[in-house]
Amino acid sequence: MKYAILGAAATVFSLLLTPAVARLAARLGVMDVPTARKRHRVPVPRVGGVAVGLAAALAIATGAIADAVLGTGPAVDLDSWTPLVAGGAVVFAVGLLDDLVPLSPVAKLAGLVTAAAVVFGAGVRVERITLLGTTYELGVLAVPVTLGWIVVLTNAFNLMDGLDGLAAGLGIIAATTCGLLLVARGDAQEAMAVVALLGALCGFLPYNVSPARIFLGDSGSLLMGYVLGVTAITGVQKGATALAVLVPLLIFALPLAETASSAARRFLAPPAAGPRHPLIGLGRRLRRVVEADRAHLHDRLAESGLSTRGVVLLLYAASASLSLLALAVAQVP
Repeated sequence: MKYAILGAAATVFSLLLTPAVARLAARLGVMDVPTARKRHRVPVPRVGGVAVGLAAALAIATGAIADAVLGTGPAVDLDSWTPLVAGGAVVFAVGLLDDLVPLSPVAKLAGLVTAAAVVFGAGVRVERITLLGTTYELGVLAVPVTLGWIVVLTNAFNLMDGLDGLAAGLGIIAATTCGLLLVARGDAQEAMAVVALLGALCGFLPYNVSPARIFLGDSGSLLMGYVLGVTAITGVQKGATALAVLVPLLIFALPLAETASSAARRFLAPPAAGPRHPLIGLGRRLRRVVEADRAHLHDRLAESGLSTRGVVLLLYAASASLSLLALAVAQVP
């Protein structure tokens, strides 16, 4: 019941804050202007992540106050929240800066790695994984695996934010699945973070479906991926439980697959005319990996003749099916 109240509070806050943030963004000129690479035809406010982040934070603060005063809210353990909040602040700042004044891909990546390093330094790390029933201790590989998991998943939802309602809806499906698993396992602090995010996204989505009145923006999509990525580690890695690879791969299958295919497609694309030195060519290929394009799965589906809503609903269905499979195979005490 406490989780339901927390999620409902986040939804209400988001329903109220999102139109206010959209109006403020329009007044300040913080708009996503149409270009040849983009599908919308009129300028749209692009800082929806501000509303989502504020709504989630206000819901958690309200729950903490309710617990302290009335004993009815979810009890917040501030110490356990420190890594998530510290790294989340870095990710949100990077995303908001990119929404306001576009950052270079290198600067953006550096910010995400910094956020991942913050939580790793605080003890949030993947130290062992379970694959096909066998658990492997990672040792020194815990560093690249943890940083890679957080950075890749954080950016993965950003790549999916290309059609109205797509990233937010996929985030809702993933957060619902993760929240159910965390609640079932008794991971209260992680469950609260995910439920608050879920409620905030639910309140935001009505304003983001086609035709969108506000975009999630990097501040929202990056924060969403970060929270889901970190809580997947902190929730499952407590005690002796190892990170079972199959479950998170199923939950986040679409964003992760899109990230992998986009990186491979851009890296393997034929090089443009220019110097033939191998190192120069490699540098160009690596730069292309982080350059935006319009060849994502959702772009190709939209260009095949499906409507925006048709593509979004199709990908929702695929993600929901994979999440149900994840719930079916997950081991819950």
